[in-house]
This record gives sequence, C-alpha cells and structure tokens, in this order.
Amino acid sequence: MRPVLQPPVNRRHLLNLGAGLSLATFASTAIWPHSGASQSGLVEDYADGDGVRLHLVRGGEGEFMLFLHGAPDTGMLYMNQLAEFSRDYMVVAPTLRGFPPSDRPQAVDAYAMPRLLGDIHALLRHFGRERCILVGNDWGGYIAWVFASAYPGRVERLVILNAPHPAILLREVRNSAAQIQASQYEREYYNAVAPYPSWYNYYRADPIKVPASIADAARMETPDLAARFFADVAEAPATTSLRVDVPTLVLWGMQDTVCLPGQLDHLHDYAPNAIVVRIEDGGHRPMQSHPMLVNRAIRDFLRRTHSPK
Repeated sequence: MRPVLQPPVNRRHLLNLGAGLSLATFASTAIWPHSGASQSGLVEDYADGDGVRLHLVRGGEGEFMLFLHGAPDTGMLYMNQLAEFSRDYMVVAPTLRGFPPSDRPQAVDAYAMPRLLGDIHALLRHFGRERCILVGNDWGGYIAWVFASAYPGRVERLVILNAPHPAILLREVRNSAAQIQASQYEREYYNAVAPYPSWYNYYRADPIKVPASIADAARMETPDLAARFFADVAEAPATTSLRVDVPTLVLWGMQDTVCLPGQLDHLHDYAPNAIVVRIEDGGHRPMQSHPMLVNRAIRDFLRRTHSPK
C-alpha cells in the first residue's frame, strides 16, 4: 500500500428535479464539502476480484461506499468524491479489470457481465461487508444498474452518473437515430483487429450491439439481456427483471455527447424509486466537471434516504 498523492490526469415513482439544476436545489450549508478536504487518508491497495487482481484506492471509516468508473478511466476518476466522503464513510474505488494497474485478461468472455458482477461480490467479501452504497459512471454505472437489480440485499443505495440502464440503452439503440449515431464509436471497438486495448472487450462481450442505422436496427435480433447477464453467475440473483427498487439517485450531465438525454425517458419503468437530477451544463463526467454540486447532491440524497440501523 502507498499513500495517494494526486490523481493522474485522465458509459453505461421518478422524481424530476427540474430542467435546470441550480445550486439552491439542495440548499443546506451543512452538506457542503469542507474546502480543501484532505486526501492524506487515502491509500492505494489491491484486492482479488473474480479471477483477477484489482487495484483500488480506499480510505475512511463507516458505511461502505463503492465507486465504479467507466472507460477508459480508473478509480482516480472519483478523487473529489473520495476526499469528501472519506470523512464519514469507508470509500473504495477499484480500477476495473482491463485497466492498468488492475489485471487485464485477454479473453472476451472475461468481460461478460457475470464476471463483472463477480468482481463486486468479491470486493464486498474482501472488505467484510454485506451491503454497500454503490456509485457508478459509464461502464461502472451500467454494471451498477445490473448489480442493484439482481442483488438488492447487497445495495443500500444506488448513485448513477451518466450511465444508461441496459434495458433503456437497448431501446435507444434500436429506436433513436440520434443515440445510434452517438454510439457509433462502439462499432469500432467490436470490429477492431488485435492487438487492441483489453478494455475494448467490455463492448465486445456486451449483448447489446449498436447498429449502423435505424434500418439496420430493424434487422437485428433483440438479445435476452437477463439470460446473458446472469448465465453462470456464482451467486444466484434475487430477480432477473432488471428492475431496480433500491433508493436511487441519477445525476445526468445533459451535454453528454455519448449517453444522450433520451436515456432518461421512462426510466421510472425500471427504477420506480429514482430521483433524477439534470445538470444542464454537465457532460459525461459530472463528478469531475461539477464536483461540489455532485458531492452536495449525493450527501443530500444519502441524508434523506438514511435508514437508522
């Protein structure tokens, strides 16, 4: 283990809190982060996942907050949140498989959803925790949606930052010409010729494939997401419906050019208890572009949904 000195520079009943989010939305000075929050308590470490070794950053004590990044980031994506929430939570931000310095298996199947879910179970076991507050952006959020739906007993609360619910992503890449266009980069990843970065395998293993056009979408087979996501999982899911009933906060940068705002349409069909906060001038990584706003919104959500033990 070694101290973290500084971060390196570096996808996937409803309450709409308004088309434009103002800082007054969460008007309580008690939940503002302390200025200059110390990172001295954060350390780097390693833990075993589902057949891989995962690098992570951790710190603090209390309820367990697990932060999952996307592509092509690392756990350092959340340095502003780790510094803030380590004051009164135990925070852990792993670098997911496929991204250095964590292990980078070459097999496409190593990036299928059952293995990714296995990594979260393994991290919970490593830290001796039954439940967590699960936070995810991009691919980390995509995984978090699935984990929270299948294992609600392991997730106290869910926080999503610009990450599509899989069922809604499938709908959008079959029906929205704009989202199809925005997702064309994924086709480059599935069609890349080796050698290519290991993390391309997240897209290659995913059952949702982006068509070239709406006309192409009409010819594509609709995958059975539950069958693919939970095939051969080590721990049987409580449900394969992909419905998320745990308290959920969705923070969405509306200027995201990859995950378009249509991903929020009818989200209540899959997350009936979600609160949605739209950040009008935010992009794909609002935790970096609007760190104080994001921290404040998460703190308010955690305070309002706290269940005394």
